[in-house]
Amino acid sequence: MTTEIAVINRLGVAIAADSAVTVSGFGTDKVFDTGDKLFELSERFPIALMVNGSMDFLGVPWEIVAKEFRCAPPADADKLSIKQWMQRFLDFVSNHPAVKDPDIDRWVAALVREEAANLAESVRGLVSEAADEENGNENLQSVLRRLFLEATTDQLKILQTEPTLESLEGITHDDVMRKIRSQLAALNGEIYPFKANADEVDIFTQLIAHVLLKDIDRVNSSGLIICGFGANETGAKDLFPSLYAVGIDGHICGRLRYQKSHDVTISRGTGTGSAISFAQTDVIDRLLKGIDNRFVDASREFIEQNVARAVQENFERAKLKIIKADGTEIAPEDMGGFLGQLIAGQFESKFAVNLTAEFEKKFKETIALMPKQDLIELAEALVNITAIERKASDDAGTVGGPIDVALITRAEGFVWVKRKHHFRADLNPRYMWRRFGQFQAAEKSGDEATHP
Repeated sequence: MTTEIAVINRLGVAIAADSAVTVSGFGTDKVFDTGDKLFELSERFPIALMVNGSMDFLGVPWEIVAKEFRCAPPADADKLSIKQWMQRFLDFVSNHPAVKDPDIDRWVAALVREEAANLAESVRGLVSEAADEENGNENLQSVLRRLFLEATTDQLKILQTEPTLESLEGITHDDVMRKIRSQLAALNGEIYPFKANADEVDIFTQLIAHVLLKDIDRVNSSGLIICGFGANETGAKDLFPSLYAVGIDGHICGRLRYQKSHDVTISRGTGTGSAISFAQTDVIDRLLKGIDNRFVDASREFIEQNVARAVQENFERAKLKIIKADGTEIAPEDMGGFLGQLIAGQFESKFAVNLTAEFEKKFKETIALMPKQDLIELAEALVNITAIERKASDDAGTVGGPIDVALITRAEGFVWVKRKHHFRADLNPRYMWRRFGQFQAAEKSGDEATHP
């Protein structure tokens, strides 16, 4: 994982990213502190890209894709808004030579195994209980079939109510079924712990089709953030910066699977400014919003449970009954559950929302007035705070390493403020000649190059 920050106001946008990268493989997770997550996306235009989450797409590192895109900018780059820059980048990714059918098939196969493992986990604890209830009249194979069918059907019903990803609008459920049916038939032996029949394979295929189409979070997705100065509706360069972010995790039926997560546009208002965090956001949320989602969720659960318990215990102790207008009785535990959910919902939707809004308002008003140097310092400090908090906790060191910092302004464009690099200019004069057409060896030993 990672922590990335964009601090944006009318003067520009300061962006900062840590360097910790978690790589999974060979049965273990390794954390490296030298990953690149922040890139200049154009040699001519003031546009930047940050990446978080999975650092590759279908096996191809985002760094390779970003730098190839930078070398082949869109023909109409001078007329693109930041949102359109994102769309052009996604089109480039979708049509990249590295996006091949075998790689997409491997991605779908991994998703199938993930869903099969989730079903097995939900069934595991029910097997012995179900067998006992049947008094041995069902053999284990029958119990497994019944429980897996019930779990698959229940999950399918939930997914059917979820919205389809905007990026996949127009692709039908049948389109996806046709695309993946033969592949799932080949994986039959890895889906269930028994030989599934045609009906069982079909319902699991329906489940996978909905997983591919619907707006659900997946662990191995990537976050892409593009920010800077694009063009406005007249084709002129924007006066103020913008930011657009998506989460992307796959490719199906010729389309990328992604969803918008942020769309920030700075306007003329004096109160316009914001600090936006990505990936691991809990520490930044506590600072900028006063509370984070973990606190809100835990408080909601506490309220629900304790209100329900208090109502039930006190009504039973006082020997009170709750009678409806029609004369029927409401059980105290039912009334307690209803009141607990009602109060917890009010806490979340009114108190917590108003509290965070008040905290954020103060920060945004201050950020709106910040000079460029303060934007830079705040962006770096917010990443550093998260890294320090992770070191002081039982976290596996998933935020850390050198912090890369850049600033994008209308006049200066994209400039690096802090950047790690793996070589020095004075040791690589031939690279400088290849890149810039002239020797730029540093005059003093130890000086580092500023590289594209």
